Amino acid sequence: MTRPVILVCGPSPGAVGGGPTHVRNLFASPLASEFELVLLETGSRGAESPARDEPFLAALWRLATGPFALAAAIARHRPAVVHLNTAMTPRGFWREWLNLLVCRAFGRRVAYQVHGGDLASVTRPPGMLAIVRATLSWPDAIVLLASAERVEYEQLLRARRLVVIPNAVDTRVFRGEAERVHRGTVRRVGFLARLLPAKGVFECIEAVRLLRREPAFADLELRIAGSGPAREEIERRVAAEGLVDAVQLLGPLPAARTPAFLRDCDVTLLPTVREGLPYAILESLAAGTPVVTTRTGGIPDVMRDGEHGRFVEPRNAEQIAAALRELAASPERLREMSRACASWAERELGLERLARQFGQLYRELGAK
Repeated sequence: MTRPVILVCGPSPGAVGGGPTHVRNLFASPLASEFELVLLETGSRGAESPARDEPFLAALWRLATGPFALAAAIARHRPAVVHLNTAMTPRGFWREWLNLLVCRAFGRRVAYQVHGGDLASVTRPPGMLAIVRATLSWPDAIVLLASAERVEYEQLLRARRLVVIPNAVDTRVFRGEAERVHRGTVRRVGFLARLLPAKGVFECIEAVRLLRREPAFADLELRIAGSGPAREEIERRVAAEGLVDAVQLLGPLPAARTPAFLRDCDVTLLPTVREGLPYAILESLAAGTPVVTTRTGGIPDVMRDGEHGRFVEPRNAEQIAAALRELAASPERLREMSRACASWAERELGLERLARQFGQLYRELGAK
């Protein structure tokens, strides 16, 4: 029996960032047993997220020829559904505007998935609200990462069909060969994200500075994995605060090394100001590493305060330090929290759940 074709448009699975991770997860999930997934690379290609090292002419050529490549892929594969993956940024919006025109010309059903970005930044310029409203009425379904985003899209766009499907993680990769037994200490904390002030990296450094003055945390280490424009400022801050022996900058972390990095951390920090649904949270939970983070975007949808970590307010180093003190106060509670993170991820955050939700959506859009 011929499987329905789903044309997945998104970044290369080998690139860095949430979009490529999502594409890898779709193809690794049980969806492939029911549908024929075909990838058309439409996102940027680079070693950073967002990509900044792709040659300009290569990027320009890709953007110019993208709609023609999509038309050729539709004509060749005749997909039941075109699954567009994008971010709500000006460049991402206009790229998908062209792709939506192509899909409409071919009469294809479209699932339009938004991976982060800022809806307000796209609709703010004069006249753009009407354009965005009209454009987002074209897809047959708009897929969002978080329930909080649904409220924003409903209020601003009056979009006709919104579906919330959180990101997922391949829990097998982060589970390890043996069940993790947490050390029950808070000595090694990790930060895994793009190096931007809005991610809370400077508050993490300040929290470490505060705690290192206390005898119980004299050997506390912060390991920062990621790349981004704030790296030089981070290096200056670390040197100025006398934390060179306490803070390590590891640079970009290849996907293959991420599980070991997270399993070696006692706690993961991501006190971000604004977020969609960061994979660092999902991966940390799957690795059995409690998280100190904020109630933004889809994060409250995938973790529970006091059970999988602690929530803090954005831009508040004192609260981060207090959360780490609390987690360190009871080794057995910390071990139990680690077990709860791993079991929760196995039940609620795995690829099987992702396949169920997208499989249902594809079928409802006509892929039968």
